[in-house]
Amino acid sequence: MTATVTPDVDRSAAVLARAAAADRRRARSERAVLWAGTAAVGASILLFWQFGLGHLVNPRYVSDPATIAGRVGELAAEGEIFRHVGVTIGEAAAGFAIGSVLGLASAFALAQTRRGYAVFEPFLVGFYSIPKIALAPLFILWFGLGTAPKIVMAALLVYFVVFVNTATGIREVRPGLLHVCRVLGASRRDLLLKVTLPSAAPAIVASVRITVTRAIEGALLSEFVASTQGLGYLVARASREFDIATVFAGIVVIAAVVMTANGLLRFLQARLAPWHSGQVHG
Repeated sequence: MTATVTPDVDRSAAVLARAAAADRRRARSERAVLWAGTAAVGASILLFWQFGLGHLVNPRYVSDPATIAGRVGELAAEGEIFRHVGVTIGEAAAGFAIGSVLGLASAFALAQTRRGYAVFEPFLVGFYSIPKIALAPLFILWFGLGTAPKIVMAALLVYFVVFVNTATGIREVRPGLLHVCRVLGASRRDLLLKVTLPSAAPAIVASVRITVTRAIEGALLSEFVASTQGLGYLVARASREFDIATVFAGIVVIAAVVMTANGLLRFLQARLAPWHSGQVHG
């Protein structure tokens, strides 16, 4: 019987190996096509920006990629850009930590009782609908021109996204599942750690990824209004001085910081939660 089964097993293993190799080749080919397409689009945009945009927009009001790259190099050589990047990232990181902790804590506290969530939800939605740019001057009046108003603004933007997604994930747990677990003797702690938290984990992971960029946006928003350091201050100062090259250089650095942070978080999400699609609210 062993002699009869072994060839079949070997053939099955060979078929599976060939299928896996074909899948890897297709995946590599698809990645290569995507990278090539992205590079082609990026090169087209840069070429049009360098040689064509000046014919559509007054060259006084728009810089070109070569000049911007040179200005970024100058700022980097002077060390100024690294100082501003460090300030903005520090403010965003502090706001992200505070907003995430408060969002998770309040979501778990309110979503455990549907009546409590229903009572507070209209107020949270109303406060979230307020334009954040209108709050920035108030935060500066209340907390001064230091890092505090930037951290508060970043935390505010993070809080609502984390809260809404965490509360949604908790509330989507089927009541019947919770009831069955209680019948089987699960304690409140067991329900929280073994049922509710795993069910809400995908939404929490996705909201963490998107709120990192929101935290950077919050810090930049306050820096644009009033600040003495940070990337937002760099862009605002250059704009007041009509230094177009520095304005675009700051914007490019901001985009690079946000894209780098988002790429790192996507990588971590793919490793820690590969089953999740990444859809979030807010």
